[in-house]
Amino acid sequence: MINLILVALLLCTGAVTLSAQNASPKTALEAFYKFDRSHSQTFNRSNINARRQWFTPELYSLLLNELKRDAAYLKKNPTDKPFFGDGLPFRPLQEKCEAGKYRGLIIKQDFLKGDRAVELAGFAYPKPCKQPDPVVYTIGMFKVGGKWVIDDINYGEDTTLKQRLRRKEY
Repeated sequence: MINLILVALLLCTGAVTLSAQNASPKTALEAFYKFDRSHSQTFNRSNINARRQWFTPELYSLLLNELKRDAAYLKKNPTDKPFFGDGLPFRPLQEKCEAGKYRGLIIKQDFLKGDRAVELAGFAYPKPCKQPDPVVYTIGMFKVGGKWVIDDINYGEDTTLKQRLRRKEY
C-alpha cells in the first residue's frame, strides 16, 4: 500500500514538471531552478541525469562528455580541481551576504518566437545585503518534443556554457 502511494506521488510530481515544461519557457525554467536549488550541485553523472529532462540532447551530451574529460584530466592531475569543480554551472555560487541572506531569483522573458526563446535569470541579494548589481544569465531555450528545454547559457562574460564545454584544451 505504501509503495502504491509513493508511486502515485512520483507520478503526480512528474506530471507537474512536464506540464510546467509545456506551458512556457519561463515556467519550465522556474521548475528547473526550483529543482536545481533544492538538490546537490556536485558536477557528476547522477546530478546531470537528474536534470536531463530540462536539457536539449546536445547540451546533455556535452555535459556527459565533460565528465569523461574530467576523469582523464584527474587521472593525470589527481590533486587539481576539475574545470567545473565548483559544481553544476547553472547559477552563481550560493554564498551568503554579510546580512546572512542568499541570492534570490527572478526570471523574465526576453524573446519568444516559435520554438525558440531567451529567458533572463537574475540572481540578486535581498535589500539588507550590501552587494553589487544582480548576476544575470541569458538562457537560450528550445521547444523539443513539446517541452521547453535549456540549450545554452550566456553568463554575461566572454563565453557561453556550450563554448566552455567545447573548449579545445582542458
